[in-house]
Amino acid sequence: MKILMIDDEIMILTLFKDFMETFGHKVEIAIDGDTGLKKFKNTNFDLIVMDYRMHGKNGIQVSREMMNMDKNVKILFVSADSSVKKEAIEMGAVGFLLKPFYIDVLIREIERVGKA
Repeated sequence: MKILMIDDEIMILTLFKDFMETFGHKVEIAIDGDTGLKKFKNTNFDLIVMDYRMHGKNGIQVSREMMNMDKNVKILFVSADSSVKKEAIEMGAVGFLLKPFYIDVLIREIERVGKA
């Protein structure tokens, strides 16, 4: 799968990117919502892995913009803020993982979304 990960924690992005690439995924990263939106506009991704709390626009705002550009975009939320889970799912996110989580949980979710 071609995946875009958007999170403001560069260490998490780098770790997840390296790990997911060992499973054969192609991963691009963005450290904020605006950078993520620019990459999204220029590339077709199979999945967006989105944090909620970021500098500038939050994950809900960025997701809404992406969904306005592409109604079929698949967004998986990963956040330490459980209060946004309901809103994320209701707006169309394909899943929500509460941080912290084990990396194998993320891989299973990516595989589940890839089969859908």
